[in-house]
Amino acid sequence: MSVFLLLYLVYIVIFLFFSFFNLFHMVRYGFVSVGAWVVTVGYIVITLLGLFVSYYYIAQIDWNETFQILGSTNNIYN
Repeated sequence: MSVFLLLYLVYIVIFLFFSFFNLFHMVRYGFVSVGAWVVTVGYIVITLLGLFVSYYYIAQIDWNETFQILGSTNNIYN
């Protein structure tokens, strides 16, 4: 199951990488109106909320547990 956690970590790193450049361009070129401020703050709040919610649910999982798709392997040849 830890493979799923690593895949999610890769997704989060890529998301944060693109978010950094997105926020950089918003701050550098986009703060000309109140709407730009609202969009930027909303983006940051929703992103942080999503990260906290995903951490809350991920922290409850036992990552040492094995994951079997087809059931028990003991009954394959019986």
